[in-house]
Amino acid sequence: MDARAERIAVVADSLLAGNLSELGTAGYGVMQLPPATLDDSTAREWVEQTAEQITEYLRHGYTVCLLGDGVWDDLLAAELARYGRDRLAACRNDLRMSYTKW
Repeated sequence: MDARAERIAVVADSLLAGNLSELGTAGYGVMQLPPATLDDSTAREWVEQTAEQITEYLRHGYTVCLLGDGVWDDLLAAELARYGRDRLAACRNDLRMSYTKW
């Protein structure tokens, strides 16, 4: 069985490259949030679809955390609330080694 099968990190585009290897080593599957430079309409659709997928993962017992940079965090939380879900918890601090506050 895949070690990532029940742990998902939702990762900001700006943090993905610096954390992908570390997340994989820690046993997380990864869902990428849109780049900050993407047009608003497309980014909103991306975040809406991501929230829908997260809801399904949670419904099936997966652990899902957020490694965000603040760009889409609030929109993601609002979309999850539409599905009756709480804001995602931040990923463990040891997964934030490459985190840079913008």
